[in-house]
Amino acid sequence: MIQLHNVNAYYGRVQALRSVSMNLTAGKIFSVLGANGAGKTTLLRSILGLAQTTGSIHFEGEDISALPTYERVRRGIAVVPEGRRLFSEFTVGENLRIGAINRTDRAEVDADIDEMCTFFPILRKRFEQPSGTLSGGEGQMLALSRALLSRPKLLLLDEPSVGLMPIAVSDIFNMVGKICRDKGLTVLLVEQNAKKALQIADNAAVLELGAVAFEGDVETLKADGRLKEAYLGH
Repeated sequence: MIQLHNVNAYYGRVQALRSVSMNLTAGKIFSVLGANGAGKTTLLRSILGLAQTTGSIHFEGEDISALPTYERVRRGIAVVPEGRRLFSEFTVGENLRIGAINRTDRAEVDADIDEMCTFFPILRKRFEQPSGTLSGGEGQMLALSRALLSRPKLLLLDEPSVGLMPIAVSDIFNMVGKICRDKGLTVLLVEQNAKKALQIADNAAVLELGAVAFEGDVETLKADGRLKEAYLGH
């Protein structure tokens, strides 16, 4: 689905990613773990074309390294950013329709909105409310639904647990796992809550100081004593 080969990322003279290579399999959930400053969000920004990079990024066999962000989005990449970034003065319904702004199949858009409201019934209840009135968990449900309404092939999730109560974190992760598996989506999940992330992930990578310290299946990660102690606790 997507392959990164020797990707380096920079903010001016500061190097944030160092020779990062990864291979995400279609239809799988891939989790990226690491401490603050490890380069997790920069990895997502690099895939979206929002960071200065060298190396190559291939999506469905096409080298997208030189493409602008909007072209990468058109090819089927969507993101749920950290902090959700909803249009707070717009209603829930208007935010959902923004997610489908590039689609022309209006009848199917309506059906997809109805499906999102079935997944997250609170969105139907709050449909005419400004999104700025939502709780953190409700806002994350809206942000996830908005991204899914673009019908992406690759979904990027940046720290979806930030600012949420523990019960809301569990609800969000359970639904991410269910929806993405039902739809056969490829997911790249960046998350500091390693235990929650690994509950739904098939494969994982650990970033340390911008470099890949581990990449493999989740069970192998859990069996690595050093990584387990550093990122999962005892």
